[in-house]
Amino acid sequence: MTTTSSPFRFSTTTEVRWRDLDALNHVNNAVYFTYLEEARIQYVRELGLAPDAPSDMGMILGEASCRFKSPLTLGEQVTVHIRVSELRRSSFIFEYLVEGDDRRVVAQARTAQVCYDYENQRSVPIPDVWRNAIVEFEPGLAPQAMGENRYEEGGP
Repeated sequence: MTTTSSPFRFSTTTEVRWRDLDALNHVNNAVYFTYLEEARIQYVRELGLAPDAPSDMGMILGEASCRFKSPLTLGEQVTVHIRVSELRRSSFIFEYLVEGDDRRVVAQARTAQVCYDYENQRSVPIPDVWRNAIVEFEPGLAPQAMGENRYEEGGP
């Protein structure tokens, strides 16, 4: 789903499930990372970058962080807004804004994805088709948008 929320142009919504809850009857902290993963998958599909078949080239998670702001409870709709905020040589940064039913911010997160060659088991530069699709979709990113690359060739 495309949104007009600035600076996020893409979001996905799901309902909090019974299995998402912990003993204190709110969403367990680890489940937020599943919500982020689901948003990443939907984002990549939206941009047409998901492979139709298994591939030797993909992306792996290099790092992840999340700031928890407010609890989520059973039956709530949780919306994850996602955007690429930075392109590097072989990695890129996703930023997330996670909202509850009443649009309150329940979490803010950031992940680094590393383009990865599974056959050779090493990081590789972001493919041009990926870079171009992301730059076209995300306002404010230039084609040469590059930041410091923490993930050197040969490993995440």
